[in-house]
Amino acid sequence: MTQGFHSFDHPVRIDSFQPHGHLRMNAASLEIFYPETGRTEAVSQISNWSATWHHSHIYEPDVAPLLPTGAVLVLKQWYDNTADNPNNPDPDQWVFGGSRTADEMTHAWIAVTHLDDEGYEKLAAERKEKEARSLAGND
Repeated sequence: MTQGFHSFDHPVRIDSFQPHGHLRMNAASLEIFYPETGRTEAVSQISNWSATWHHSHIYEPDVAPLLPTGAVLVLKQWYDNTADNPNNPDPDQWVFGGSRTADEMTHAWIAVTHLDDEGYEKLAAERKEKEARSLAGND
């Protein structure tokens, strides 16, 4: 398993997530870590990932993850270097990080909308209001 981290000095909305790996990668996740509270929020989990297809997971705008300033994106990817992995060309080979197909990497394309503080607060307030209306309607 590998991990990658990225934070922004301004708020953002995550619009899509497309993990990338090579022959041995078999799962990926995207999380948000909030340093002020120590809380981690799972955003996406891709299991049974295959190097034969790379899907971009596009979030609907009204539920796309919002990251406040300083929140940290955490990308995790898991690998299977055993003989049980039919995509593994050589389970006895030491695998290095790199761009060759025989190498591995922790990589993802993540589309974001950059926000200012006012835009972030507006989106967060709209979502909170929508959630309150939804809960009130379920009484």
